Amino acid sequence: MFKQATTIKNPTGLHARPASQLTAFCKKFPEKITIEVGGSSIDPKSIISLLSAGIKCGTEVNVIVEGENENLVGEELISFINGLTE
Repeated sequence: MFKQATTIKNPTGLHARPASQLTAFCKKFPEKITIEVGGSSIDPKSIISLLSAGIKCGTEVNVIVEGENENLVGEELISFINGLTE
């Protein structure tokens, strides 16, 4: 299992456009991906889950990946999240 914390750097948090981008990115992978924030577990492959979480800039999240290529997918996902812009 891959688990790493990161902080949302996108100035507007995970609103519609970045949430949509993150969902599309996550759907490319067959691995199980979970984002933990504030004690809740979110499926980032679901745009509704991401938007409902209301993740704002500066929020620390845990990215968890389980599956065959969990470490590779986890690193790519962390990099993608850190590169999100408005």
